[in-house]
Amino acid sequence: MLKSYLPAKFNTFAATLFILLWLFSFYKTLIILIGVYILLYVVLRKSRNDFRDDPVTTRGVIFSPANGKILHIEHNVSHGLYGDQLIEIQIMVSWWKEMGVFLPLSCEIKNLLVLKGRSFLRTRKALYELGSAEGKGVALALDNRGENLGLSFYKCKLGLWPELMVMPGDRGGRRVNIGFFPFGGTVMLYLPQKYEILVKTNDEVTAGETIMAVVQGNA
Repeated sequence: MLKSYLPAKFNTFAATLFILLWLFSFYKTLIILIGVYILLYVVLRKSRNDFRDDPVTTRGVIFSPANGKILHIEHNVSHGLYGDQLIEIQIMVSWWKEMGVFLPLSCEIKNLLVLKGRSFLRTRKALYELGSAEGKGVALALDNRGENLGLSFYKCKLGLWPELMVMPGDRGGRRVNIGFFPFGGTVMLYLPQKYEILVKTNDEVTAGETIMAVVQGNA
């Protein structure tokens, strides 16, 4: 059965509303709302991923945190939350793809900042729209045994802000689903310079499956 990121409360409300509309014979409205609900359910569908991580074979491997397309890769980037001398990878998440957000590696959630700010079209490079990424968007700082990594999320003008189900201090395994990004947007992945990037601009990536980077010498 197809699963969705729609919250249980929303599903309960929708079911109650449908029953009331049927009881009071508002059939045309009922049909329209059922159609809208089905569309939302499909767009916010949840893949039934069952990743089984082998910590030996995946050591030093970074997986894609979302489904999308590589829009830009920048080296020697500094970020107030994640550190200096970082590699920045911008992923454009389309509105029609499965919108789950997954951990790129096994780590601890070091910090979560929900600062949001203005939105911009997902097809634009964040470098041009944001300048410095500090203090904007939804920022998730990750700690991998003292090594700092980061995920930042920016809402598209045609989307919503991400819903993340983690808090500072939480620990999660590689490729674990930690939330979703309704109708997509921009995801920025920040990695230390020691990683060798295995993707390039315009590559399509799959959450929890595409290998984005490995520690240099492990490729």
